[in-house]
Amino acid sequence: MYLVKTCPSCKTKIRFPIDKGTIRVTCSCGYSFIANPDNTDIYKNASFDLRNTKHQGNTFDSLKKTVKKIQVDQMKAAVINWTLSFKYKIQNFRLLPNAERKKIIFTLLLICASICAGIILLISAIYSGVSSEIII
Repeated sequence: MYLVKTCPSCKTKIRFPIDKGTIRVTCSCGYSFIANPDNTDIYKNASFDLRNTKHQGNTFDSLKKTVKKIQVDQMKAAVINWTLSFKYKIQNFRLLPNAERKKIIFTLLLICASICAGIILLISAIYSGVSSEIII
């Protein structure tokens, strides 16, 4: 069962489940509140939505919304910052504390082991399809 309330900030209707217990509800404008179904104040100026609870829209609607929320500029900046930070750590490896050195070595060993395992699996997949007969 769903409850429909009007957002006090932007006046759009917010639809949220009330059978999930206490949840945080966030409007598209950014306003959020805690919805506790045991608190009777939540039912003031609200209506119930008893429709079928299954998603009625396109299967890609949620994916489209997620893609729209991705902020490419922030992701690009974060990747650049991480790359430069990692480069700085590698350049100053001997000056780092031992714990940081161990993390970097473990990460590099894990990457190398993953690459080796991938190569071994690829080679074994290639040779498993080759016939064992020798043609003379």
